[in-house]
Amino acid sequence: MGRLDEGGPRGECTGLTSLLEDMVVTIEAAFGPVLQLAEVMFDVRPKIQVDLITDGVWVPIATALMADAGIKMAIFSPGIASILQANYVALDRFLSQLATRLLSVSQGHSKPDPNSSTVPPLERLYFTPTVSKEAVQRAQERIYSHSKTAEFSKRWNLPIYYQLRFGDCCTRLNKAIELTTKGGWTMEVFTGEPSSAATMRSSVGFELTFFLELYDTLLGLWGADVILRPLANRFLRGAVQLVGRAVNFIQDGMDGKIKFGGSQSPEGHASVSNGTSTQMKGSNGAVEGIPTRMAYTWGDSAPDVASVAW
Repeated sequence: MGRLDEGGPRGECTGLTSLLEDMVVTIEAAFGPVLQLAEVMFDVRPKIQVDLITDGVWVPIATALMADAGIKMAIFSPGIASILQANYVALDRFLSQLATRLLSVSQGHSKPDPNSSTVPPLERLYFTPTVSKEAVQRAQERIYSHSKTAEFSKRWNLPIYYQLRFGDCCTRLNKAIELTTKGGWTMEVFTGEPSSAATMRSSVGFELTFFLELYDTLLGLWGADVILRPLANRFLRGAVQLVGRAVNFIQDGMDGKIKFGGSQSPEGHASVSNGTSTQMKGSNGAVEGIPTRMAYTWGDSAPDVASVAW
């Protein structure tokens, strides 16, 4: 756990990427030539007889990561969406590059030139394996098809991860809808980076911040620090649902099912609307004027219709 948490707080797995990199570098330096030789010698298709890449490297690593309860909990179930996403990406990249990294001839294990005068005569007769790209691809496919890989993949609770991310998007959109309903279409509801708003205004042409918020929320679903490839179909469905939610809000307001403006009276207070302000009678009997506007259907407001249409 100490190595896994290196460089950050406990449980955030900030050392996972460097730990995986150290594993590959150490194994390649110590056993690279053996792995390459075995891949060439025992590649008797359709089934390889000795698979050191999968059974000798990946299976022990996967077993170790799943055996310790603390490490397993930190990696697969951190409880924070951003940490789970980072862990998944780090291990997915590690696994997808494992065969290539271990079977490629590195500079430290470069193939000697048999015609060189510096090579002893007997060593010129030694067999030096040459692993083809096709052999590397087959090795990678064996890793993915192994039962341990399937077991490893099931450890990730990706449906829960998607629900967390989609829930954040729904919360953001619902807040924008609530503020727009209270303050009208000109209400400032954008919660993203100011630089992003400026870019969207200039490149896309949005003016109302409600649409800036919706657009920025949709883009956020596909950010490199959010999206996971196995969830692409769910994220696409979620994006369509967010658009549908916004369209329904717009349509309901146009049809008069949702009234814009107005004021809701806090519990225990009486409100009297005079057209320009709402008079609130508090517990001491005092009357306070709160600026507001009469509830209205935005579809009846030509400026609103023009702004939304634009």
